[in-house]
Amino acid sequence: MSSILNKKFEFINHSSFCVSINDLSLLVDPWISGSVFNCSWDLLSPTNPRSIKTIDKSKYVWFSHEHPDHFNPKNIIDFLKGKTFLFQKTKDKRVVNFLKNISSNVYELDSNKDFHINDKFSISVIPFQDIDSFCLIKVDGITILNLNDCDIKSEDELLKIKNYSGSIDILMGQFSYAIGKTNKNQSHLRKILANEILNNLSKTISFFKPKYFIPFASFCFFSRFDNFYLNDSINNIDSTIKMLKSLNPETKFLCFYPGDIWDFHSEWDNTLSIEKYLYDYNKIIPSNCFGEKKIDFQTLLKASINFIKITKDKNNLFKFYHFFNSKFYNIYFKLTDVNIILYFDFNNGLKKIDNINNNNQFCELRSNSLLQLFSSGYGYDALTIGGRFECDKNGMKALNKIFKFQTKNYQNEYYKFSSIIPRLLKKLFKYSRVNSNR
Repeated sequence: MSSILNKKFEFINHSSFCVSINDLSLLVDPWISGSVFNCSWDLLSPTNPRSIKTIDKSKYVWFSHEHPDHFNPKNIIDFLKGKTFLFQKTKDKRVVNFLKNISSNVYELDSNKDFHINDKFSISVIPFQDIDSFCLIKVDGITILNLNDCDIKSEDELLKIKNYSGSIDILMGQFSYAIGKTNKNQSHLRKILANEILNNLSKTISFFKPKYFIPFASFCFFSRFDNFYLNDSINNIDSTIKMLKSLNPETKFLCFYPGDIWDFHSEWDNTLSIEKYLYDYNKIIPSNCFGEKKIDFQTLLKASINFIKITKDKNNLFKFYHFFNSKFYNIYFKLTDVNIILYFDFNNGLKKIDNINNNNQFCELRSNSLLQLFSSGYGYDALTIGGRFECDKNGMKALNKIFKFQTKNYQNEYYKFSSIIPRLLKKLFKYSRVNSNR
């Protein structure tokens, strides 16, 4: 009886929650405050001050992956110094090395190996796709499967996950889109994407048949003037629960607002939490980019030249790919904050031009976003997830071709002669994204 009284689940915000038993707590993916993805997203609702105390008391912290709405360097420095950090094993050790600078207790977790917090409380982690992972938390006989952002695409992947999880009591997953690859006039594409996410999520719930499902990891919004339109088709929590509940009547759906606490067994009334979220949805407004620095052309040119050098140096198959895709290895950029047009190719980097022909592949964005695109390993991810850009169909193809080297290199994959056979084998045998080889 005492173990029941001392177990609790506290929802922190977005994809973050805290599981406790007695005086031991595990904090997951804390995004507590601030904008992420190059000032593209903000939290839908404020973090409850009470949860800051919970965060302060939590000894263990697990991060699912490196995206800043899960692994937020500023929040880690501000709120989490000295904690015991848990993270999946990766080749680059980028996250682990960052954490070791602020804590002497950092554990790299082997795939599917239990890390015991005590004899009734453990977590195991399984890598997924390129950088993501999901976890199983077991607390006093209760099993929680946290899928967070894992984009499950097939029943085969569900089966592989279930081989790790077995029967579960609580399932947690993302319920709305988190990508910005559509233009202002493409709301129909966003509606299709939103519906696909709910349909896939319903299949996942139906497959696992959990006693409880907790929708989370979508309590944020596209928050700037240049991407605010992306909110027009998001799945809000009210309609999400109604739809999923109608298709999965045997599962109980739990909606938690930041600061809500649940004891794992009492009945939970979603009414108040949903009302709070609906109020928050209705009051979101775009924020301006005051204070966002305008980047001069020489800085952008230098970044583009350096980007070309790094791309070619790290990928000795670059010429091979360029030969077969040369049409898409150039693009026009219209910089909306400084009102100039630039042309990029892999020979000269960026150069100023006067106008864009209607037949040219192009992308519209701000100069700060372009700088990050060229200078950061996760620049392309930040741009496409954050959505602070617009481009035509060929422009999107060009962005994919030009920046795929940078993106894959950041994930420790390189386009080299030595990697041809492993890459072919991976495609030929369709290696599973579950427990993927880092």
